[in-house]
Amino acid sequence: MGNSEPSNKASLSAVQQDQKYLVKSAVYNLAGTLLKVLAPVLMIVVARVFDKALFGVFVSTQLWVLTLSRVSVLGLDKGLHRYLPQNLVQGRTRYEGVMESVYRTLLISGGLTLVILLAANFGLHKLSSGLSMLSTVEISLFILSLLPWSLLHVFAGTCEGSRRPQYKIFINDFAVSALAPLLALIFYFGGFAEKLALPLGLFLANSLGVVIYIFIVKNLFPEMPWFIRKKLPRELLHFSLPLGFSEVVTSFLLRVDLWMVLALIGPEAAGIYAVMVTISNGLKTIRQSYNPILLPVVAGMDSSRLKTDLKPVFTYCVSMVTLIQLAIGFFIVLFPEQTMMIAGKSFITKENPVAVLGILMIGNLINGMFGLSGSVINGLGKSKFMLKMNIVSLVFAITMNYLLIPLFGIAGAALSSMSYQILQCVWMNVYLVKMGYWPYKKSLFVQGSLILILALFYIGLNQGISLSIASKIVTYSIAVLVILAVFYFQGLFGKKYSRKKNR
Repeated sequence: MGNSEPSNKASLSAVQQDQKYLVKSAVYNLAGTLLKVLAPVLMIVVARVFDKALFGVFVSTQLWVLTLSRVSVLGLDKGLHRYLPQNLVQGRTRYEGVMESVYRTLLISGGLTLVILLAANFGLHKLSSGLSMLSTVEISLFILSLLPWSLLHVFAGTCEGSRRPQYKIFINDFAVSALAPLLALIFYFGGFAEKLALPLGLFLANSLGVVIYIFIVKNLFPEMPWFIRKKLPRELLHFSLPLGFSEVVTSFLLRVDLWMVLALIGPEAAGIYAVMVTISNGLKTIRQSYNPILLPVVAGMDSSRLKTDLKPVFTYCVSMVTLIQLAIGFFIVLFPEQTMMIAGKSFITKENPVAVLGILMIGNLINGMFGLSGSVINGLGKSKFMLKMNIVSLVFAITMNYLLIPLFGIAGAALSSMSYQILQCVWMNVYLVKMGYWPYKKSLFVQGSLILILALFYIGLNQGISLSIASKIVTYSIAVLVILAVFYFQGLFGKKYSRKKNR
């Protein structure tokens, strides 16, 4: 009995630290979400100022360099989310894996940069019709962004694994993404050629982000040597590689419905569906933003804490995600035409986009409620399972799109998107149950009920029930008040976790 009381106090302290971290991260997430609006606005300005063809080449080439940066990292940024918390659990040096990941990333990104620079010197990029308008100097400026972009991923993963998600939110997601188009505009109006201003802005923004991260990481690990000869830890590499491949598969999974709409029913329908996806992805982004927040917490738990502390930590994150999503979801359901006006009047009447938007929204709400189980699985070190699941999901999504799009148009693509998300949620939670974990507290029944009510609202409003604008405003105000009440009574504003209510 004498040893159990200190142990309980230590565990309770760990839970309170987790809770404090999660609450703080939720605030940073909300602030970051608001700031992220600036980058797309600046990109729209760039699209209006620069030549349209050149802007198209810039966006395409930027995505190409981004893809190469993901290849260079090999998933090590995601691997550090788990490896750094495990350093403390396993008794390793707390910074082990950081500089090893940096050097491996430098080696791969540097090698790719040299190969592409050599190819550009011989004009091989001219073989691509999309890149033929760029000179050797211009394409070289683009590829020079590869090395700092790759390091941004690793340093962001280091901060997230060290429970400092705010740095990635404010540097990668906001500052760098907003600074690149801003610098391009400054260079353009300063007299630089259009073709040089865009890649130069991208390179300098990424490089400045890396410089800032160097000071941050030095502050996080003041005892860490920056010049080492150690090899990359095998455990880190084995965990990271499936995550790296999984991210590539996921990128295809997120876009396959849009690509198949384009291939099967044409560019006009694809344009309408792209707007639907862009709007509904606001819900998906909320859920995805909690992955790097929850994963390090789970990774830092030993077997005893997983039994007692996983459920309140997980439930807190799911509660936050679903309630934020519900606040947005009720607005989309009650004011679909007003939401669609973001894209313009022409999108309101074609292909019944309001119904399609509702299907996509419900799919993302289901994923918000049950999809965070993937972060628990990765936190437990089961990255190979996630890779296998994503590959199967991609095959499933392609098949469903092939069957449903010819029958239902873009609504078929939306149904396919919802179906593969349901498949993943069921599969991941069954896998957790088999491992002996059910991380959902009974209090989440409230969130589930609100999702059901929202779905019924959507069905009713699309079956002929008509509400005036005034009635919709009153209904939405009531929904917001209910959501805020749930926030308060579930203690999501900062109340300490209670193990007595874990069941």
